[in-house]
Amino acid sequence: MKSIYKFSSVFLVMLLFLSSCSKEGCTDPIAENYDAEAKKDDGTCEFIMGCMDENSIAYNSLATKDDGSCVYPENTKRSLVLKATGTWCPPCGDWGAEYVNNIYNDFPGSAEVIGLHSNDNFSVDIGYNLLSILNNSAVPSFYLGLNPMGNSGYANVSNLISTELSSTNQVSMAVSYTVANGIMNIKVQSRLENQFIGDNCYLAMYIMEDGQIAPQEVSGIGTVSDYVHDHILRTEANGSTFGIPISFTNGENLTEVSAILAPSPIWNHDNLYLVAVIWQQNGSSYDFINLIR
Repeated sequence: MKSIYKFSSVFLVMLLFLSSCSKEGCTDPIAENYDAEAKKDDGTCEFIMGCMDENSIAYNSLATKDDGSCVYPENTKRSLVLKATGTWCPPCGDWGAEYVNNIYNDFPGSAEVIGLHSNDNFSVDIGYNLLSILNNSAVPSFYLGLNPMGNSGYANVSNLISTELSSTNQVSMAVSYTVANGIMNIKVQSRLENQFIGDNCYLAMYIMEDGQIAPQEVSGIGTVSDYVHDHILRTEANGSTFGIPISFTNGENLTEVSAILAPSPIWNHDNLYLVAVIWQQNGSSYDFINLIR
């Protein structure tokens, strides 16, 4: 009997020993669920993902593992196209929409279109202000910055964009933003390039939306009830048509803004994005300098 008890005790000790030696869990000390007793990693480690470079405006001080989300000012010239449009306008849903699709296909990442609606449910004060400054009288109409692109067909639109993109870049830009609890938290970093002085500059942070479904008149078809509207201008983060004046210290500027959003039944917060634009005041007008999305 003593032998059986002794054997059982030894067996239990060995079992506990082997169990402790083979315990599985997260063995990475920087993980949120690190298990100091685990001897074998079971792939369950959990990390706070984010940018870990303090030099990036996307830096997350809580991050424990870098996810490649760091952003830095890009020395890249981009083009801004303003489109005067409306859901009631048949050509806007026809060749106007085709022009926009062509722009994004021909200049991916290099050109951004901002839709300025009038007399429909997507119309906003900032859009009306821009349309007034453009002295717009026809829809659809396209503008390169504040300059009319004419009515000579898409080839002319494409050529004007190409010419602008070949010009010298004056400001590098980076943007980072988050949307949570009805607020968009925005950071925009700008850096002067190529001896540009950067005086009289303004930073506009246009809040945009894609994916709104609403009726649209389309030439030759009529009313399309489930038309998908993209590139809708919702507002400017500071409520100003050309944004806020900015200055550069040692050639750099960092601007941080928190913008209150309209309730999600009105705006789909998951489909919002930001287009940050630098304008330079030139007398009573403004010259487009660069943008970042």
